[in-house]
Amino acid sequence: MRHIQHFLLCVCLTVTSLAGIAQSGTIRGKVTSGTTGEVLLGATVRLLEGTVMKGGAYTDLEGNYSIKAAPGTYNLIIAYISFVNDTLENVTVTDGGVVFNESLLFEEMAAREDIAVEISTTRNNASTYTLYNKKRNSINAIDGVSFDLVQRTGDANAAAAVTRIVGVTVSEGKYVYVRGLGDRYSKTTVNGAELPSLDPNQNAVQMDIFPANLIDNIIVYKNFTPDLPGSFTGGLVDVRTKDFPDRFTLNFSAATSFNPQANLRDDLLTSPEKGKTDWLGVDDGSRAVPEYVQQLGGIPVIGSNTDSLRNVTIDQATKSFTTSLVPVNGTSGLDQNYQLSLGNQHPVGKGVFGYVASLSYRSEFTAYQDGFIGRYFNGSNAATGQINPNLSPYLTLDAQFGQQEVLLGTLAKVSYKLKNHKFSFNTMYNQSGSNASRFATGNFPSQGADTYLEARSISFTERTLNINQLQGDHAIGDKTRINWIHSLSFSSQSEPDLRIFSDDYVELRDPDGTITDSVYAIRQSAYPRPTHFYRDLNEFNYDGRLNVERDFKQWAGLAGKIRFGGVYTLKRREFRESQYQLFTQTNARPFNGDLEDFFSESNLGIVRIDEAGGTKRYRLGNVYQQFDLKRNQYDADQAVAAAYVMSELPITARLKTVFGVRFETTRATIVSQDSTVEIGELDENDFLPALSFIFAARDNMNFRIGYARTLARPTFREFAPFESFDFAGDFTLVGNPNLKRTLIDNADVRWEWFFTPGELISVSAFYKYFANPIERVYNVRSINPQFSFENISSANTYGIELEVKKNFGFINDKLSRLEFGGNASWIRSLINIDSAQYAQIVAIDPDRPDQRPMFGQSPYAANAELSYIDTDELGLQVSLSYNVFGPRITYVGGVSPDVYEQPRGLLNLSVSKKVGKHLTVRLRANNLLDPAFKMTYEYKGREYLFQNYTLGRSYSAGISLSL
Repeated sequence: MRHIQHFLLCVCLTVTSLAGIAQSGTIRGKVTSGTTGEVLLGATVRLLEGTVMKGGAYTDLEGNYSIKAAPGTYNLIIAYISFVNDTLENVTVTDGGVVFNESLLFEEMAAREDIAVEISTTRNNASTYTLYNKKRNSINAIDGVSFDLVQRTGDANAAAAVTRIVGVTVSEGKYVYVRGLGDRYSKTTVNGAELPSLDPNQNAVQMDIFPANLIDNIIVYKNFTPDLPGSFTGGLVDVRTKDFPDRFTLNFSAATSFNPQANLRDDLLTSPEKGKTDWLGVDDGSRAVPEYVQQLGGIPVIGSNTDSLRNVTIDQATKSFTTSLVPVNGTSGLDQNYQLSLGNQHPVGKGVFGYVASLSYRSEFTAYQDGFIGRYFNGSNAATGQINPNLSPYLTLDAQFGQQEVLLGTLAKVSYKLKNHKFSFNTMYNQSGSNASRFATGNFPSQGADTYLEARSISFTERTLNINQLQGDHAIGDKTRINWIHSLSFSSQSEPDLRIFSDDYVELRDPDGTITDSVYAIRQSAYPRPTHFYRDLNEFNYDGRLNVERDFKQWAGLAGKIRFGGVYTLKRREFRESQYQLFTQTNARPFNGDLEDFFSESNLGIVRIDEAGGTKRYRLGNVYQQFDLKRNQYDADQAVAAAYVMSELPITARLKTVFGVRFETTRATIVSQDSTVEIGELDENDFLPALSFIFAARDNMNFRIGYARTLARPTFREFAPFESFDFAGDFTLVGNPNLKRTLIDNADVRWEWFFTPGELISVSAFYKYFANPIERVYNVRSINPQFSFENISSANTYGIELEVKKNFGFINDKLSRLEFGGNASWIRSLINIDSAQYAQIVAIDPDRPDQRPMFGQSPYAANAELSYIDTDELGLQVSLSYNVFGPRITYVGGVSPDVYEQPRGLLNLSVSKKVGKHLTVRLRANNLLDPAFKMTYEYKGREYLFQNYTLGRSYSAGISLSL
């Protein structure tokens, strides 16, 4: 009884204390300079009930304050030395409620009541208004997208969201191109720290791996200042993850989508068997190299047919591999998307402890049955002067494709904030898995007029990204700020048991052309044998940064800043590949078109044992042999150390200059396991100066002009001797260890006018000169069709960007909820083709010009959104958005024409309606125009297809719950 009494007493005391806590609310806010956009540390906030002061607080290093108050109505007076006071009236506090206010304070000589901002509800840290304010006051020319826009347009991940930004396009749904430049000229960071790439063939981070609910905003830096990495030219894309909220929040959303081309089908091309954990994006081990082969350490090489031990081992090893090398038709369900996030903050000691956690899961199907693959070459003869009027086909195939991709994303961030110090730890884990199958068949004229190719592949690609970041922000006195970050990132991409099987057949015809029979063959001289590939890429990134900022007063008493700091980044990659190819021996039944017979047990391994004179002879049929290419396995590392110093110096009250220099030293090596292959090395020291001027023609209008030097290093893929291809029979791609880094001179001009807090017009112009740019080119020295990477002597690009965001309230107040946002870029780039290569080109294509655009560069890109936003009365948001880019080179053809990815316009519609206080219903329609994904050659006015398919329209419905 005594224990029960103690328990009841504890419960009563707990309830009583909670009730006491509930009899108060919280007023929180943020105080920012309306002139510079900087947070104000140490501003005083007084809480008054009538004329009686009931409490107060000082703002911390992020400009935030928090005051506990009993339920009631109050006034707030916010003050900062040399700034005009701000008074917020009738602030209502409820039991347990949280009220958020954001205030802009203006210096006495620059008070602007017409643009003051007061938000008396829970503030969205990712709002477009906050982003535009940051854009207006930034020393960099920046563009971006905020979380409220991502929600409105219905973008599922960062890759879709970033296409809303002026001058930004995305390739393959993953890789960011800024200002029309390829992925090697862009850089992606998360919270300011560099990330590894998950793709051995790309420099850029795969943006589709970041779910939308993890994103606070995405900022693209268009110009270089010395405090940023020097290795970007088109743009630096910084993904900012969510921070802890001002009050407890719990959000859950669920959505499903349907694409008639990919969902609820019984003919989806897929793998004949799947792993038990594929739904989590993780292989369960069933696709690993067979355990028997692992224990052997490799398959013995075929020897004498009397070598019983060796041949029995080969037999068992061969039969341990799956015989399923051919895709089958399977079923597909609906796409699914789930997101859950929560966060809060609590006073702990003399500071505030905050946290945010998020979990997301997405599963989606992609398919097409109408695909086409074409490979052509210029068959003209330079020696005889014969110029062909048409390109000659290497192969022309009809293609089918099916894929299921899942993405699991988690984020956890904890922070502890004192008045002058903040410490945060952020961890993110993303896991994705893609199960893809392809079947292509068609004419193979390079092997004969009546020859046809059948190419099949089955793959499972597993991608993992783990980011761990520890960072701090400190205010030392009222003039010095220090911030630092240590970031450890681990990434991996695994392709366990990528299976390819190709064959060809010749149609036999009688004299009248009727097909009488087909003769099948596996022609290893034209494409690889049936093969199991096992590929593993593991990469480690460390990024450590320290930045110091010190305020000072210049000769006229205007506030300036000096910044300096250092950075050290280390990147290490290990890439391994194993191949097991099927060799057909003389005792095997050759392939006759019957796949089941070809892979039957009676045709694999030992197919017969003959005995003569007391000697057994082991006759082998189809057997696997390990066929590893050591040159395809490599280790790479890159260390970059940097130091910088820069200053923001106001010359007058409206004219500011930003200048400084960054020094970067680079040490990179790439070593193939084939000792005969040349080692790739890069050892460079670079000074990267930057100078810009910012003239505030009005308080809400800026004119910017600047110059900077940046660089682009060869990526590991470009350096590596690794040889790859998209499918059997396709052209191969191989790296070049002799590449040099590219230096770029950049000039930028921008005019921007923020005529209201949520509206703007911006016009930018830029010019870039490239010394030794790296291009993907056709290798004229190769016997077989092959692409590689080479330094070109020079190139230049220039362009104009326009961005507009306008509310229609200027026509009529009833239209004030209707908004238009749009941006467009017009870009031109030129490369002078190497004289030796150009001589080869004009010998068979005399009409070809001696200049071409840069690889991956689009001549234009445009985005537009028409939106209706009524969150107060109807709780309704409608968004109609459109995105398109211009044709861009994806393969530099050499003597054959260049291959261009053609424009395709993406039109999406999203509608969301709030039902009650906490529930929102969303309807979306994506890819409404369903344009073809098309890549083409052009020769003498005629278009030839390199690749062509459509992905279909998608319709989705979902709900979200917010507490």
